[in-house]
Amino acid sequence: MIRLAVCDLDGTLIDTGNRCDPSVAETVRELQHRGIRFALCSGRPLDSVLWMLEGWGLADITDYMIGSNGGEAEDLHTHERVVSYPLAPEVIRDIIDTYMPMGLTASFYTADILYVSEITEQVKKVAGRLAIGLEKGDVRAMFTKPELKEMMIVEPERMAEIERYYASHPDDRYIAFKTASDLFEFNHPKLAKDVGLRLIAERMGISPEEIMAFGDTTNDIAMFRYAKYGICMANGSEDAKAAAYDIAPSITDKGFATYINKHIFNTSLL
Repeated sequence: MIRLAVCDLDGTLIDTGNRCDPSVAETVRELQHRGIRFALCSGRPLDSVLWMLEGWGLADITDYMIGSNGGEAEDLHTHERVVSYPLAPEVIRDIIDTYMPMGLTASFYTADILYVSEITEQVKKVAGRLAIGLEKGDVRAMFTKPELKEMMIVEPERMAEIERYYASHPDDRYIAFKTASDLFEFNHPKLAKDVGLRLIAERMGISPEEIMAFGDTTNDIAMFRYAKYGICMANGSEDAKAAAYDIAPSITDKGFATYINKHIFNTSLL
């Protein structure tokens, strides 16, 4: 029996125009009517997302929110928040010193502004997709305290090259992975989306067999491996599809709503 449905945002529920199809809210309301809780799990920091929930129609129907690739988890009813495994500022500065010379754009993420080392057309696309302000600044100098992640922007055609470089130059102080076709992110080695999901499952007193998780790319794989029902969108990356329990239709085909209606509302998974 499914007791929690958890969804990634970008590429899963939220399209490239930062829009959420109305079918999502309709489906979540029906889930809750049937006693199933709903959580969002994003690579975005919580404070940059929470204010957007109302515009997506999800403000009053989301029970839990996980942000920063699992580093933040909040009960949206009690507003209790748990933060896990930040990166030390000196580690982030070393990451910037290593990857910025390779042509990646470093960033410092706040609730309403994305500070970047340079403004390019690709950077503008990212800021537009995140619906956040954009300013150029000395990003390296901004990291003076532990932070949950460093997000670097890369031209999509170079992503495979950057992934290969990271794979051949591991560093036990951090892990890195693709979170979108143009985003390469760095976290504490113990941090992944399943960290926040485990906290919520523990709070609810449920097991992985009672969780259905939706996602679309590499940073969702840990969530797929934890939840029994890890569902990758048809528009997702190949590595995420390989790790998933099943494949849902594309986001452009209302994949979340379509899959829930077929496999929860009309089958015995409920």
